[in-house]
Amino acid sequence: MTRSNYGFVLRRASERVVASLGALALTTLMLVSVNAHAAAPRALKPSVTILVPTVTIETVDEDTTQPSVR
Repeated sequence: MTRSNYGFVLRRASERVVASLGALALTTLMLVSVNAHAAAPRALKPSVTILVPTVTIETVDEDTTQPSVR
């Protein structure tokens, strides 16, 4: 290898090392700065409520003054 080639390879290797260290540093900072925790389980019992409307059925007395329609 010539001297200029050796300098080029050394510079490229140092660029890759610096880029890798920078990526690791940014990843570490990101992981440290994020505060994400799973929610604590609640002590609630599961329940289901069904609301049914009430219906009242009344009988209607037939009015004798009105003609029946059948």
